[in-house]
Amino acid sequence: MSDNLPPIWEAKSHTLAKHQILKAYLNAWMPIMSRQSQHLGIANTRLLFVDGFAGPGSYTGGQEGSPILALKLVLSHSHQFNIPVRFLFIEENKKRYGLLLEEIKKYETQLEESPRVESHLEICGDCEIVLNNWLDDLAASGENLGPAIFFLDQCGFSDVSMKLVERIMSQPLCEVFSYLNWDHMNRFIQDNTKWPSITKAFGGEEWKGVFNIEQSRKAGFMLEKYKCAIKERANSKYLWNFAMCDENGKLLYWLFFCTNNLRGLEEMKRAMWQVDKTGGFRFSDSDNPCQLSLFQNCTEEILAGELKARLSGQILTVEKIKEFVLTETPAYSFKKAIKILEDSRRLEIISAPHRRRKGTFPDDNIVLKIL
Repeated sequence: MSDNLPPIWEAKSHTLAKHQILKAYLNAWMPIMSRQSQHLGIANTRLLFVDGFAGPGSYTGGQEGSPILALKLVLSHSHQFNIPVRFLFIEENKKRYGLLLEEIKKYETQLEESPRVESHLEICGDCEIVLNNWLDDLAASGENLGPAIFFLDQCGFSDVSMKLVERIMSQPLCEVFSYLNWDHMNRFIQDNTKWPSITKAFGGEEWKGVFNIEQSRKAGFMLEKYKCAIKERANSKYLWNFAMCDENGKLLYWLFFCTNNLRGLEEMKRAMWQVDKTGGFRFSDSDNPCQLSLFQNCTEEILAGELKARLSGQILTVEKIKEFVLTETPAYSFKKAIKILEDSRRLEIISAPHRRRKGTFPDDNIVLKIL
């Protein structure tokens, strides 16, 4: 789906919030994956960051685009990496591609001298075609793709197929941070010439059930169908989404994070909390992320009540509770919530290390029961 934006445009508040999430996640992801890949014996000796819709590299207001954000983050990161990072930037629009090359050139000396950067490659082409050809070449050579993160920030809803997400997620230690524009989809959903594009995005036609429900429920229906498709077709074990809205609260699009790594999900939710500190994972252009109050909605007390309501009577390890919190609730931090349960005698410790202090919950060696 082609966009109507000029070669370089103004960064809206929701775009800057999206980049804040990406930056916070990459800041944690790169050193973690550097360590994990060696620990797990992954053959590749580099990390990979792919920006499938790289854009011009900057906005009219001077803000950095996602490629420059990622490059600068690696160059200035406070941690050393066990293995370097390789960058792949894809941009189809020739004018934007030229502007992107100019922006990257400003950092050429630093990139060449930094031991943290293996290489950077810029390609002018269609993201879907470029990545499928690349995946074909990797399959022929037997080389692993991961550890890698793919930032697939398409303009609309038709440029990233579910088949592409499936191919990426079939590789070890690969993650996808993608975008689906509900505003565009809703605008064209009655146009049957657009239906094949929607089907390509979902990987099937179950989305057509949207025609049988009332308008107020359509967005929620499409969101759930897309999430099911990512889990069932793309085989993503863990998935979380974030809604972006305009200054009037109108839903514009969703961000989706796909991973098979629970630690990756934890770090992405931590990054999302930096933008939406209510835990609702919704950002509006009328919001200022710096002024949102911490735990406005999802408090430790509310989480404690949720754990009691849904896990009461079960005998669980702390690690299992952590997985439940990360996959089934908006929260990523949970130990204060189980401390509340213990303090109020709604939690029984079944087994724990002899010297364990009350109110502390190491991830291993503790088994408990929520009463």
